[in-house]
Amino acid sequence: MLEDSSLEARFTQEALSSSCDVMHFADGAALVEALGFHPPPDVMVLDRETPGLTGLEVCRFLRGNPATALLPVLLLTSHQRPEDVVEGLDAGVNDYAFKPFRSSELVARVHGLARWGWRQRQSARDAAEALEQTQRHLTDEQARRDLAENTLREVRDAEARAWRSDQRFRLAARATRDAIWEWEQETDSLDWSSSNPTLVGVLESPRVSRHDWWREHIHPEDLPAVRKGFREAIEGTVDTWQSAHRFRGVTGTWLDVEERAIIVRDERGRAVQVVGALQDVTARKRLEQEHRQRSDFERQLIGIVSHDLRNPLAAVLLSANLLLRRKGLNPDQEKLARRIVTSTERAVRLIRDLLDFTQVRHGSLKLHFRDMDLHAMVETAIEEAQVASPTRTITLTRSGDGAGRWDADRLAQVVGNLLGNALAYGDPETPILVRSHVQESEAVLEVHNAGLPIPANVLPRLFEPLERGAAQQEIRVDRSIGLGLFIVRQMVRAHGGTVTARSSPEAGTTFTVRLPRQPPAAPPGTPPG
Repeated sequence: MLEDSSLEARFTQEALSSSCDVMHFADGAALVEALGFHPPPDVMVLDRETPGLTGLEVCRFLRGNPATALLPVLLLTSHQRPEDVVEGLDAGVNDYAFKPFRSSELVARVHGLARWGWRQRQSARDAAEALEQTQRHLTDEQARRDLAENTLREVRDAEARAWRSDQRFRLAARATRDAIWEWEQETDSLDWSSSNPTLVGVLESPRVSRHDWWREHIHPEDLPAVRKGFREAIEGTVDTWQSAHRFRGVTGTWLDVEERAIIVRDERGRAVQVVGALQDVTARKRLEQEHRQRSDFERQLIGIVSHDLRNPLAAVLLSANLLLRRKGLNPDQEKLARRIVTSTERAVRLIRDLLDFTQVRHGSLKLHFRDMDLHAMVETAIEEAQVASPTRTITLTRSGDGAGRWDADRLAQVVGNLLGNALAYGDPETPILVRSHVQESEAVLEVHNAGLPIPANVLPRLFEPLERGAAQQEIRVDRSIGLGLFIVRQMVRAHGGTVTARSSPEAGTTFTVRLPRQPPAAPPGTPPG
């Protein structure tokens, strides 16, 4: 029984206690919880209005639970309007008792619902028993017929799956350029299921002796290694075998091939099935060789050109600086000498960028880690940039202990490239702001400049080769070839760090470099440029 009023609960219990065992709850949630620990009652008496879960809500819960869906429910309420009665019936109430009620009426309604509930349960038991009896009377003949039909259906399904699997294999074998074979262990022969015309050609019989076939088609210098590897794979525990060797094609020429096989073993580890594929990789090998030759030539050419250019450029730079130190130069002569120095220094930077770009592309960028002070290195880089651009203002803020383990020369190049980018594209009237901040395990370097923002469509590819941030600056005499930021990213990545850029008309442009204070255990691979 659910009733929150203690007075009405006592009256109801006294009325029913003479013929019923009554369990009283003042809270709907407590009643619902108790249903999980006690057998369901014969009749549920619910007060319509109770704190928390109301009687109507409890009734809806009972109807939604299969274990209590048929439990008789009597609703106690003082609401006698038709719409209230309809609401209760919609919730699943079986009967009403309107307050105030007489005790005899309440007892009668409860007993009536109890008898109705008993008849419902008895009808359900009778129906279940009748169904069970009907099922027991199924004849053995019908059971055997069902079993035979199910078995036949399973056999047909298995045959269809096998046919589809075989069809898929045959279609895949026709679609691939590989030649596919299966090794027959009993006869030590190869059964070819598909053949590449340039490799195997048209065979009179798809089954050939493995020893004879290998002796005729595998290069004599490669044959011993192929035989040894195949034997060790079959006699061992591995599930695959692969080999790269020379193979005599249909035209009689030697082709580069790769051969792979899958080995299926039984529970004792013995090979019971071996299926393999033969692939012609001659064209790929030739392209790889050509690529290696081009790469070697490229490295040699860049090295030779850069070495041969550096010496005369150094002589030009030295001579121009000596001219500037001489007295008696008129303004036009001094202007020409400074132009020579500026252009020569730019040529030296271009050569350095080309060398770094070539090293990154070929994975030969080497780092030399040592203990250093990041703040001191950044300050030195700023001083060098200030000398080259004496009219510009560069401010530095620093915090934290700058000690760490990095490649000092490469990081100085990173800072120099970022400062050069800010000097080239930033507003000449606005200071360049540099922030060097070192935390417990990470160092952060930020370089900020005001001026024209980097277009939003350029930002995602800003660190790619030959990209520049502002198309409006293309007419500058001192513009770079677009490798500086690419080199920055590769050097930061080699340190295990990251570099990002953000730019807007209001906030300007900021490059942020994050570096671990200690080098990574294994230097990350540098993606090719």
